[in-house]
Amino acid sequence: MKTSPKLAVLAAVSAATIALSGCGASPSSSAQGDSGGAKPKKIAVLLYSQSFEFMVALGQGIKDRAKELNVDVTVLDAKGDSSTQISQIQDQLAQGVDGIVLSPNNSAELAPGVQMIHDAGKTVTTVDSVIPGDVADAAVAFDNKKAGKLGAEALAKLMGKKGTVLEYQGAKGAYHAILRGEGFTEGIKQFPDIKVISRDAQWTADNALSLTVDNFTSDPSISGLFSHNDEMVRGVVSGLSQINKAAPVGAAGHIPLVGVDGTPLALDRIRKGVQDATMDQNPFEMGALALQAEVDLLDGKQVPKMQLTDTQLITKENVDDPKLWGNIFKN
Repeated sequence: MKTSPKLAVLAAVSAATIALSGCGASPSSSAQGDSGGAKPKKIAVLLYSQSFEFMVALGQGIKDRAKELNVDVTVLDAKGDSSTQISQIQDQLAQGVDGIVLSPNNSAELAPGVQMIHDAGKTVTTVDSVIPGDVADAAVAFDNKKAGKLGAEALAKLMGKKGTVLEYQGAKGAYHAILRGEGFTEGIKQFPDIKVISRDAQWTADNALSLTVDNFTSDPSISGLFSHNDEMVRGVVSGLSQINKAAPVGAAGHIPLVGVDGTPLALDRIRKGVQDATMDQNPFEMGALALQAEVDLLDGKQVPKMQLTDTQLITKENVDDPKLWGNIFKN
């Protein structure tokens, strides 16, 4: 995530200058009922990006729950830009939304946006990531630390509890990367015969590809791979192919590979024997919980400050489980 120096300026800009049509609105409206019924709550859902499957599925989980709760939601895509999210917050507040569900592009950069929401007398629930200081009214996130720890333990067993691991980290300072890294470190420390090489791959497949080639060139003894997300695994696999180390699972010379997220592509790689395992992170569940939390806040109910969704290891033994979000999204 890049720090944007324009945020302070944007915070002072009038919301009237922000055009909703430029924000990628995707409204999902529920039935109004007869004219005598209660007016549905209006909630803005501000997602930092919908350019990849996980966030698309998270938005769908929110829309599905909105239909059940008779709530009007407007889903906006910030395309990975914190300044855009600040502008969207201003615009939605000006339009009189009842509450906001926010998936922050950058936790620190969106802190002023949360303050703006509170200054307007509204509530906000964050989803997937959090704002420093627990300033949001409620938060729903994934148990990233547990995923890192269980992923490390699974990889160590695949490696025979010895060797050298190349850890592909998410962007330094990012909420998910910090917790997944902490969990991975905690888990792998249980195996003193395993050495770890950690590299910042910035969440991208391109960076993971170059890191794979460079690090295997400098240290051919690498015998295990752990990626903070499944998107980077695409680059890892391409890099292994380039250096002739892409032996499939079960074949001589195979290098165990574990990721995090449980994306449809990751599940396909597991089926094909390209990737050994991944940690499931269910965006449908996260989205539904986040919208429910925001609705409960608006109804004056007590809501947990933080709710964490659980995880499980996905391997060839359970990859076809129809309950896995990667299989649901695919279908």
